[in-house]
Amino acid sequence: MEGIFTISLDFELHWGVFDKRNRQEREACYRNTLQLIPRMLQLFAEKEVHVTWATVGSMFAQDQRQWELLKPAIEPDYTTERYSAYRWAAQHALPQQYHWAHFAPDEIQSILQYPGQELGTHTFSHYYCLEQQQEPRAFEADLQAAQRAAALFNTRLTSLVFPRNQFNPAYLKTCYEQGITSIRSNPVSWYWSPVSNTGSSLIRKVVRTADAYVQVGSNRTSYPLSSISIIPGEPLQLPASRFLRPWRSKYRFANKWRLRRLCQEIHTAAVRKECYHLWWHPENFGDHPEENMEGLRILLEQYQKCKKKYGMISWNMGEYATRLLGQSQQIPNHRHADATC
Repeated sequence: MEGIFTISLDFELHWGVFDKRNRQEREACYRNTLQLIPRMLQLFAEKEVHVTWATVGSMFAQDQRQWELLKPAIEPDYTTERYSAYRWAAQHALPQQYHWAHFAPDEIQSILQYPGQELGTHTFSHYYCLEQQQEPRAFEADLQAAQRAAALFNTRLTSLVFPRNQFNPAYLKTCYEQGITSIRSNPVSWYWSPVSNTGSSLIRKVVRTADAYVQVGSNRTSYPLSSISIIPGEPLQLPASRFLRPWRSKYRFANKWRLRRLCQEIHTAAVRKECYHLWWHPENFGDHPEENMEGLRILLEQYQKCKKKYGMISWNMGEYATRLLGQSQQIPNHRHADATC
């Protein structure tokens, strides 16, 4: 088997930071992000790169009225109430004037029209799987709501990325029961291990940032396809290799180091015939769209060079499940309510 290049995107708009950032202050970033989606799709198609768009299910709605119909009856009761998207929405509302911060049905439809682009889930509410809460049925209800939202677009979600990388093995069985056959797990380095929102120390953040530019952790960011275990009744766990950090105006020279490091890692994965899994948020491109798009083009051109020289191929997350699971286990037919919102 040749090397495999995979991209997964955490597409979330304000749902990803409602507990941290001011909605109005992020308007330019979110509007830029939405305008970049068609350009990114065209670039992925041009370079023949397959991508999983792990999208917050709330963004599938046309407006607040439809969102109210889609949302689950059972909500998480986080000990820290500000982590609840539902409480936030009740306090701030989701009016049409802020459509750009919460909903992206046109962009979602566009994703589905491009070959190799998979629509995945980032849960319906940007659900936190490592935060303390007492309602055991809330996560199942959240995924059911995400599937209802996807049904509006005549599609089925089979790949999931845990919000804020709060990977929790205790949730894998529920994921599988709701039709999820592949999830993104965290890089193996200690500074990427799953933690709650309050568990991310300054040293972890500093080391993660430094490692994007120079080697701090392991020099093995890719992994053999054979290392992905098939566990009956659970989704495949696909480790992330590297987070694509956005372009920074203060660190122009460091930006080149970052891209050079990524290109080297893609090349190494191709030579070793291993999997390389790159991820980021589309919103990361929103503050400096042109510079970030140019960086992405450089990375995708590196993939094309490796494809030509070493036969490297590109899979989205769902394609791992399609090819590895095969007939080895029956993928469940999950149940969800008729989506007639």
